[in-house]
Amino acid sequence: METVAIIGTGRMGSLIAHKICSRYNVILIDKDLRKCGLLAKEVSGLATSEYSMLPLSDYIITALPATVIPEVIKELKLFVKREHILINISTDTDKSVFEPLNGLCKLVSAKVIGHAQYIGNTDELPLIIIDGDDTDTCNKTARIFAKMGVIRFGDEKTVTIINNIASEEGIKAALSITKRLEEINIPSEYISFAIRNVACGTMNAYALGDGGPFVQKIIKKIQNGKN
Repeated sequence: METVAIIGTGRMGSLIAHKICSRYNVILIDKDLRKCGLLAKEVSGLATSEYSMLPLSDYIITALPATVIPEVIKELKLFVKREHILINISTDTDKSVFEPLNGLCKLVSAKVIGHAQYIGNTDELPLIIIDGDDTDTCNKTARIFAKMGVIRFGDEKTVTIINNIASEEGIKAALSITKRLEEINIPSEYISFAIRNVACGTMNAYALGDGGPFVQKIIKKIQNGKN
């Protein structure tokens, strides 16, 4: 069985570990050893803060915030091998940031169109865009993420654009809902339910083309410019 090292055990790193642990050995690397250790128990993995464990892996996934990746690359340079496939999943970090590792290992991006917490809670299928120069590397990366979502090969920058616009518009909608309900004195404890259940559910139905007459009525109202 091949081994995947996941650097970062936040929401997305944790989600990936749970999705792949039945088909790959998992090494988890994180400075927060307790969180890392608890996740390792759940996925029967190995928990460590040591980058020196990387040579034991076949694949390395960087599941980290964009701000810390440049420092992590310095650590990676010491331990990656030419046979390694390094997979970056950070939405806001493109392949150019990993140029210091060119020639030291194989580089590929796997960017998720989706929200880690929502995917984990609902088992919704995200779309995963894989971007790499080597077809074999892309195919191997696709196999890792196959149980997690739907796979397409394409430009990683598309995911950044999609996720940023969708997140921004989603927050705008949530703020608008909050404001309108507060203006008519709806209790604050009700508003979370309105956003999570009604708004998100309606958006999901619209996206799936399954909105029904009620959603169609709202669409027509908005298109006609009525308040």
